[in-house]
Amino acid sequence: MVEVETDLSLYTVELGNPVGAPMLFLHGGWGPIDNEEHRYDILNDEIRSKFRIIYFHQRGWGRSRIEGLINAAGVNISTGIDANIADCEVLRQHFGIEKWAVVYGGSNGAALGLAYAAKHFGNTISGLVLRGLWLIRETDLDHDYGDGWNGKGKYYPAEWHKFVGHVGYKSRADLERLKKTKNPGLELVNKYWELMTCDSPEKREKAAINWLKWDSLGASVGIDSPNSPATDLHGEHNPATSNEFLTSDEDIVKLGLSFYRSLNSRESEINSKNFLEAAVGKINENTKSALAIEKREDPVQSLSKRIRLITGEFDMLCPPLFAYELFEALLEHGEDISEQTKSEGPAREKTCQIIKGASHSHYDPGMPDAIQKAMLGIAFGETI
Repeated sequence: MVEVETDLSLYTVELGNPVGAPMLFLHGGWGPIDNEEHRYDILNDEIRSKFRIIYFHQRGWGRSRIEGLINAAGVNISTGIDANIADCEVLRQHFGIEKWAVVYGGSNGAALGLAYAAKHFGNTISGLVLRGLWLIRETDLDHDYGDGWNGKGKYYPAEWHKFVGHVGYKSRADLERLKKTKNPGLELVNKYWELMTCDSPEKREKAAINWLKWDSLGASVGIDSPNSPATDLHGEHNPATSNEFLTSDEDIVKLGLSFYRSLNSRESEINSKNFLEAAVGKINENTKSALAIEKREDPVQSLSKRIRLITGEFDMLCPPLFAYELFEALLEHGEDISEQTKSEGPAREKTCQIIKGASHSHYDPGMPDAIQKAMLGIAFGETI
């Protein structure tokens, strides 16, 4: 356990080579499962031999549980984005690491990794590998939760109607009312938050079950296969396996909703209104200074040495468009994108990879290999 603030310690594991390239591993939503740090297939022997890996249970999750989300003095403990970014820095300092060679995160972990980069890329972070990019903007919340006509709900219409119906949007008139709200996705997040923080244990339990049933749909192309490894919705685990979650269903939903609400609050220093722009600015600032040293290297070639975005072509939760939008923002493209595409082809594919046959999980076909090669490419310049 590593103390990150008074009365709050985080469960932390150090893996791999003690003198290897430092890597921070950020877990996704639904959180850790028992013994998962020893069974991640993406941390194969080569990765463990070359990296010093710091893996931790983020505040409130798994063995970093916070009873009632309050400390011994009765003060509320934040589980929002700013606090999680600060924890990453405390852990870096605790382990005596000057700069992370790689920060890896998937789904919610990718959002945290990008938000962390928005403040510290180039200073304490050298490179990013982000899988299943979950940006948690209002449009992303709409895609996953609020839009039953063009988002994920288009593929699971019956299930979406049950999901929104649980918080009062049942009739055609109700759905039209939802559609006309400023941000339907955030509206549903807030409606479920009201249920998850109410006084009725029965209502909280039913809300958690409904949220998780919806959130798990479309996470993996192999979720029904008896031979598929443990996988999750926004990260890492199939609840059909024998492994046990270390976070209760109710806490999973509360922590997830708290994270989403925090990123969509102007009270947070890093939020959905600014963190993508801030991250792009930080990464591009570092890339341009590196370009001055590397002289005439192609901008995309230089970018591919610092960030890799990996997404599944069938990802229902965080579709490839999310990663591509970040990629295009990083390139600061003007009008003629097609001409640049022709000249930058291989480097573009390396920087923003769409994995054929895969969905959201990092266990889907092609994902482990792509992630491992991206980690090695960022840290050691090894080719893909």
